[in-house]
Amino acid sequence: MQDHEVIDRAAERWASGARADALMSLRTRVRAAPAALEVRLALVERYRELGAPDQAGRWGLAVPGLTTSEEQDRAARLFAASGVDESGLATFLVLPAGSALPAEVVALLPEIDRYRQVFQQKAYERWRGADRSTDRLGDALEGVLITLVCSWLATLAIVWGGSILGAQMTNVARWASLLSLTLCGLFSGMMAFRRGAARRPWAAVGWGAACLALFVGVLRLLALATEHDGVIRFAWEH
Repeated sequence: MQDHEVIDRAAERWASGARADALMSLRTRVRAAPAALEVRLALVERYRELGAPDQAGRWGLAVPGLTTSEEQDRAARLFAASGVDESGLATFLVLPAGSALPAEVVALLPEIDRYRQVFQQKAYERWRGADRSTDRLGDALEGVLITLVCSWLATLAIVWGGSILGAQMTNVARWASLLSLTLCGLFSGMMAFRRGAARRPWAAVGWGAACLALFVGVLRLLALATEHDGVIRFAWEH
C-alpha cells in the first residue's frame, strides 16, 4: 500500500469516528517505514487535533522545525516519564535506521534529565508521605494497645482492691469489662480498616467480624444495664 493510500484510509476512519484505528494505521506505517515523511506529518496533525502535544512532539521531532516549543517540552516530559535514555531515543522517536538524533532532540537532553529528576523527587516525596502516614497509623495503634492494656490493668486493680477491702465489686467489674470490650472493638475496627487499605481482604473480614462480635456484646451489656437501672445483671441472677 502506498503512503497516500494509508493517509487517505486513515482520514476516512478519522472522519467516521474511528480515531484510534486511524492513529494506529498511521503509527504502524511510520514504524514500518520511518522515512515516510507524509505519513509522519499526517500523524502529527492528527495528534494536534486531539490536543496531545506530547505525542505530536514525539512523532514530529524527527522533522526539523516541525514541532512547537510546547510540543518539545511535552515530549521531553514524555521521554523522562517513559524512562528512555539517550541511547534509546532514536528507537523511541522511530527515526530512520542510522540517523543521528536531530539537533532539536539533542537540545532537549538537559531538559529531559531535569524532568527525570523532578519525577524521581515527586515519587520519593509520595513514598515518604505514605511512609509517614504508616508511621502515624502505627503510633495510633500503639496508643490504642497501650490504652487497652491499661484498661485491663485498671479493671484488675479495682476489682482486687475492692475485694481486699470487702466491697461489692461485681457491678464495677462488669462496667470496667464493658469499657475494655469497647476499646477492643475500636481496636478491631481500626485493624479491619488498615487491612482493607492494605488490600488484605480476608484479614480485614476477620478483624471486622471480631469488631462486630465485640460491639454486639457491648450493646447487649448496655441493654441489660438499661433494664436494671444501671446494674448489669444477667438472666440467671434474677
